[in-house]
This record gives sequence, structure tokens and C-alpha cells, in this order.
Amino acid sequence: MDELNDPTGDSRNYKWGVFYCNRKDPRVFVPKRFGIGYTLNFCKPYVTIGFILILLIIGLKVYFH
Repeated sequence: MDELNDPTGDSRNYKWGVFYCNRKDPRVFVPKRFGIGYTLNFCKPYVTIGFILILLIIGLKVYFH
């Protein structure tokens, strides 16, 4: 995608300025707005559920250690 049509550059597609969320974007991994690498499209239900599960597992490990 070119710069003008790239939805990752639009700040309206970011929740709290950090989490990319665009229902019209079919990609799960999208290029980061700043820097090198990729981020997740949190409007995909399985991405959000997976992220919460990972945080829950880490939290439980820390709590019960």
C-alpha cells in the first residue's frame, strides 16, 4: 500500500494511541506506525482473546509463583 492509502498512518485507527484497531483492514499483523516491526490488529476477535489469554497466563504465573 502506498502512504496515502495506508490505514496504519491514520491516528483514528488507534485506541489510546497504542492499539491498532481497524475492522476494514483484513490483516492481523500490520506495520508499526513508528519504528521497525509489526503490531496486531486488535479489532480481530481472536487477536484480542489471544492477547488477553497471554496476559492472564503471565499474571497467574506471577501470582502463584
